[in-house]
Amino acid sequence: MFDKQSKSSDKTGNVYFVRHGESTSNERNIFAGVLDVELTAFGKLQARQAGQDIQKKGIKFDAVYVSHMLRARQTCQIAVDVSQSLKSSDIPIVIDHRISEKSFGIFAGRNLNLLRLALGYEGFEEVLHSHNEAPPSGEKIAQVYDRAARFYEERVLPHLERGENVLVVCHQYVLEPLALYLSNLPPNAYKHLKLPNGKALSEEELIKFRDKESGGSATVRKEINDRSTMWAILIYAIAFLLGCLGRGLSGFSQGVPSTLFMMIVVGCLAVSTFYSYLDIDFAASNRKVSSTIKTVVGLWMIVRWIVGLLLIFSGVLYHNPEDLYKVLWVIFWMVPPALTTSVLSILWGGNLYPSALLSMVLSIIAPIALITTFKFAPIPINVGSLNFFYFILLFGLGLPGIAAQFWRSKSPVNSNRHSKEWKFIGVLAVALMAVASGFQFTPPTLFSDLFFSADANRSLACLQQLSIALLIFVSMRIFAQLTLIFSKKVLNKAEAQDAYILLVNPNFFLWAALFSGLTINADLFALKYAVFWAALGFFCIPIIEQILFMNVFSNELLVETLRSSRMATEDVKKLFLKLDTDGSKTLDKKEIVELLGLIEDMTTGKRSSEDVRTYVADYLFKTLDTDKSGSVDLGEFEDYLSTYGMVANLNIQS
Repeated sequence: MFDKQSKSSDKTGNVYFVRHGESTSNERNIFAGVLDVELTAFGKLQARQAGQDIQKKGIKFDAVYVSHMLRARQTCQIAVDVSQSLKSSDIPIVIDHRISEKSFGIFAGRNLNLLRLALGYEGFEEVLHSHNEAPPSGEKIAQVYDRAARFYEERVLPHLERGENVLVVCHQYVLEPLALYLSNLPPNAYKHLKLPNGKALSEEELIKFRDKESGGSATVRKEINDRSTMWAILIYAIAFLLGCLGRGLSGFSQGVPSTLFMMIVVGCLAVSTFYSYLDIDFAASNRKVSSTIKTVVGLWMIVRWIVGLLLIFSGVLYHNPEDLYKVLWVIFWMVPPALTTSVLSILWGGNLYPSALLSMVLSIIAPIALITTFKFAPIPINVGSLNFFYFILLFGLGLPGIAAQFWRSKSPVNSNRHSKEWKFIGVLAVALMAVASGFQFTPPTLFSDLFFSADANRSLACLQQLSIALLIFVSMRIFAQLTLIFSKKVLNKAEAQDAYILLVNPNFFLWAALFSGLTINADLFALKYAVFWAALGFFCIPIIEQILFMNVFSNELLVETLRSSRMATEDVKKLFLKLDTDGSKTLDKKEIVELLGLIEDMTTGKRSSEDVRTYVADYLFKTLDTDKSGSVDLGEFEDYLSTYGMVANLNIQS
C-alpha cells in the first residue's frame, strides 16, 4: 500500500478531473476495464461539453495528464481543443498509465447484468466494489488507490505547489479511489459513485461529490436501480402473474375498459422508451448494425411471411369461424419483433443496435404488409384494428424517443446522469404494463377451466390453446437456434444474441390488436385463451431463457477463472531476463512478442496466434515506449504487468 504523504496546505494552483465520455462499452452495458474501446458519438458530445465547462471557468492549464486508453485520450483531445485551455501551444499532453482504468481481469468485456445474476447482488458488490477483493486476474480497489495516490503526489502536487493549473482525464474507477485519498480516507471507505461522464470537477467538487453520493438517499437509489435492472425480467413475469391472479380471484367478467387499457399500455411504453432511448444513439444506429445481421434476420422474417401467406391464402387453415384461431397463430409468426427487444439486448449481452434498429424498422413495415394481406385474404379481420398499433408507435415509441434523443443532444451530461439515477422508473413502467396485461387478457374462468372442468368446452379450449402456444414458442426457439448455428461463422457472439432475441420475441401487442378487429362470431373461448397463453409466454418465457443464459455465462466464467492465473512479478522478471541476452534490461518488439508467448505458456497453457501477440506488443509499445527508443525496459514492464495482470488477455476487443 502506498504510504500517503500529507498533502501540502500551501497549494495555490488548481486541478480539474474529467471522466472520459461515453464509450462503446458503456453503451452496451459491459465492463471495459483495460480493453481499449473508443468513444461513441454521444461520448464525443460529452467531451465537447467538458471543454465548454472548462472554457466557462476560464482556466488555463500548465500541465495535462491522461490515461493511455483511447477513450480517455479522445476525451482529452476534444476537451482541450474546444476549451483552448492550454497556456502554451507547446505544452504536451502527458500519458501516465497509473491513471488508466482498473483491471477487471476476466470480467473485461462481460455483460454487467449477467455478472450480477451469476454472482448475486452482494457477491457482485463485494468483488467489484470492496477495497480488498478483485475479479479473477483483476485489480483491487486498494491497488488502484495506491497508484492513483502515487500519481497525484508525483505528478500533480508539484504543479499545484508552484501555483500551476492541471487537467487530469481518466476513468471512473480511478477518480473514485482518488476522491477518497483527497478526502484523507483509507481504501476501505470506498463507495461506487457513478461519476458523470464528460464533466470537469475541481478537487473540491470531486470531494463534495463523493460526500454527497456515498451515503443517504443516493446509495439507496443506486441499489434500487441496480437491483431493478438485475431482476427486470423476473419483475415483469411476476407482475403479469399478479395481474392474472387478480383477474382470476376478482371474478370480474370484463377486464379494464379498452380505452383505459390502451392508455395504460401506451403510457407505460412511452416511459420505458424514454429511459431506454436516453442510452441509445439512434443517429449512429444504422452504421453500427452490420449488413450480415440485417440479412440473417431479414431473410428469416421473409421466410416466415412466405410460409404464412401460403397457409392463409391456400384456404388450408380457415374454413369457418371456428378456425379463426389457427389463422391468428400463423400471424403470430409474421408480426415484427417486440419494441422492447433492446431492453433484452442490454440485459443479455447483445450488441444493442441490431435489436433496437431492426425492431423499429420491422414494426413500421410489417403492419403495412398486414393491412395489405387482410384486404385480399379471405379472413374476417378489420384492418382498422391496426390503428391502435400505429397509435402505440407514435405515442409509445416515436414521440418519447424523439424527446429522449433531443435531451441527449442538448444536455449530454445531465441526460446521461438522469438515466443512470432513475432508470428503475422505466422498469416499473413495464411492470405496470405487465400487471395490466395480465388482468386484461386472463379469462375470469381460468382456474376453474384448468382444475375443475366447470365447462367442458372452455376447458378443452384452454388446454388446446395451451398446447398450440407451447408448440409455437418452442418451434420459434428451435428455428432461431438453427439459424444461429448456420450463421455461426458470420455473426459475432453479441450479434448472435441480438438475432436470437429478434427472432423469438414477436410483438404481442400488435398481434393482440387484431382481436379487436374481428367482424364475426368466432370461437370466443379459443380466441381468449390464445391471447392469454400468448401473453403468458411473452412475459414469462424470457425468465426461463435468462436462467439458461446465466448458467452458460457462469460456466464460461468458471472455465476462464481456472484457466487464468496471475503471474508473480518475479516470474515475469525471470522470463524477461531470459530473453534479455545482451544484459541491457530492455526488450525490443520481437522479443516482447516471444515474452507474451512464454507468459501464456505458464498461465493458460495455450498460445495466442502471433498476430494477436504482435497486436498486444504494439499496444504495449505505444503505452510504455514513451522515449521512442524501440525498446521497453524491465521496470516499466513489471510495473504495468503487476497492475494489469496477464497482458496477453487484455486490450483485444471481442
